[in-house]
Parts: sequence; C-alpha cells; structure tokens
Amino acid sequence: MTTTTALTDRYVFEASRSLPRRQGREFALELEERIRDDIDARVGSGDSTPETAEFDALTALGDPARLAASYADRPPMLIGPRWYATWKRVLVITEWSAVPAVAGVYLLAWFIAGEVDASIIGTTWLVMLTTGIYIAFFTTVVFAAIDRAPAEDQPDAVAWSPTHLPAGAGASPLDRRIGLFAKLFWLAVLVAVVVLQQFGPRRWGDLDGMLPVLDPALWSFWLPYFLVLVGLEAGMAFWLFRSEWTWPAAVANLLLALAWAVPSTWLIVTGQLFAPGFVELFEANLDADAQQVLLILLVGGIVAGAAADGIVGFVLAARASRRESLGLTRWGARADA
Repeated sequence: MTTTTALTDRYVFEASRSLPRRQGREFALELEERIRDDIDARVGSGDSTPETAEFDALTALGDPARLAASYADRPPMLIGPRWYATWKRVLVITEWSAVPAVAGVYLLAWFIAGEVDASIIGTTWLVMLTTGIYIAFFTTVVFAAIDRAPAEDQPDAVAWSPTHLPAGAGASPLDRRIGLFAKLFWLAVLVAVVVLQQFGPRRWGDLDGMLPVLDPALWSFWLPYFLVLVGLEAGMAFWLFRSEWTWPAAVANLLLALAWAVPSTWLIVTGQLFAPGFVELFEANLDADAQQVLLILLVGGIVAGAAADGIVGFVLAARASRRESLGLTRWGARADA
C-alpha cells in the first residue's frame, strides 16, 4: 500500500477536527484510505507520477473544510459549503489584522491628546471587542448575501491547493530541539541581565554613571523568587521537548505565566520594582503624563503577554488532544498504523 506523507496527515486533520470526536475518527480513517486508493489509482493509470500523485489527489479532494461540511450531519447553513471556508479564512485574517490596528490607533490618539489614565486599559478592551463584533457581523452579512445570490451570478470561489494547508500541529524533532536551545539561551540571558544590572555597576546612585534598573531591596525576596521561576521555565521547556502538549502542561504553563505577571504588575503599580536612582533618571527627563503612559504600556504588555502565553498553551493542548482522538501522530504517521 502507498505510504503517505505529512501532507496527507495535515489534510486529514484539517478535514476531521471540526467533526464530533467519534464521527471525526471514523471520517479520518475513511478519508486516509480514500486518499491512498486515489494515489494508487493515479500512479497505476499514469495520470500522476509517484512524486506528484499525493499532491494531485489532495488537490482533487479540494478544501478540507468544505469536504467536512459535506460529510457532517449538520453542515453550516448560514453560509453554505461553497463559501464557508473562504468566509472563515477572510474573517480570521481580518480580525487578527484589523482589531490590533484599531486598538493601536485608539491608544495613539489618546496619548497625543495627553488624556491618558488607568481607565484607558478598560476602554481599549471595549474598543477591541466592539471592533471584532462589527467585523464579524458585516463580513458574515456580505458572504451570506453572496451565498444566496443566483448561481450564475456568483464568481468562482478561490481555488484551493494543498499549499494552503497550515503547518503540522507538532514541530519536527529538529525544530523542537532548536526551540529548546533558544528558550534556554534566553533564560540564561535573563538571569545574566538580572545579576549584572545589580552587581555589575560600580558607581551606585550616580546619575551620570551606571545604575541598577531593579531595586536592590528586591533581593530580600522577589528577585530570588523570579530566579526560581526561571528554573521552572527551564523545566517546562524540557517537559515540552520530551512530550506533546497536554492539558496538565497547559494548566502548568498558565500558572507559570500568572506567577510572572501578578507579582510583576503589583511591584510596578506600588512603585517597588525599579531602583530609586533609575526612577529619578526618568523623572528628570519625562513629564508626569509620559511617565504614566510608560507605566500603562508596561503593565499592559505584561498582562497581554501572560494572557497570550496561557491561551497559546491551551490551543496547542486542544490541537494535540484532537490529533490523538483522530489517531494521528505529530509528524505524519497514523498512531494505529
């Protein structure tokens, strides 16, 4: 029997992941067998070479989302199978590009006006939510109207190709090894920066010399606490290097992100994070509004980074769980093959 590659594995995953788990596993098995048979038929008839048969077979099947919609008991009906995949792709791209851009313009306008306070964080989230809802609504309305137009008036949907498949859910062993080394390198750099900024400067408190950024008083507890978190981050990196993302790993990743973000935010808000000389340096060169803007941006960046880290962990765990339920491994082989 023909041996398929990771391209087929990615196609089967994309076509099966939106179906209920039991139905999705059955569909995945049937679809992979169908693809193998089509590849054998193409090679046997001479329509495709052994090198191109898999690509040609997947191209003939078309968009995996549309294939799954035709198989499901309840295909999407607000926007039919013809345009559903295109609508979803346009909506995702538009949301991810437009919402951050609108939020950035909103923040910039208030900074220029000089009317920035702590409430801007809440209003920015409201602007982002409102923008996302409007984009989703009007995009859906447009595609629903197109889908309901007479067939002869509809332009052809965007042609699908296997090159449109997203990357595999799991990185290759080489990529994971590189990712581990990169994570350990940056953790080592972080430790070096924390230690050197504290013990490297020789002229303490001199605004014309080198100044520690973090308050030396934090060595009584908080800086050792953060160094312990660095060690836990390294352990987390080894854990994810040796195994797939799981729900316990996602929970541990979220708790670790909160362990960084909550104390950091509290130290910033209470004015305990930065060394007095470092604060004086900024106070001498920035007005009160600019200082407040910097603090808001710093806290917002910490909160957004922790939220993004936690969300990504759960998304990867969900994808890994879904792949396991479909009997798919990380790099293209079927688990029960």
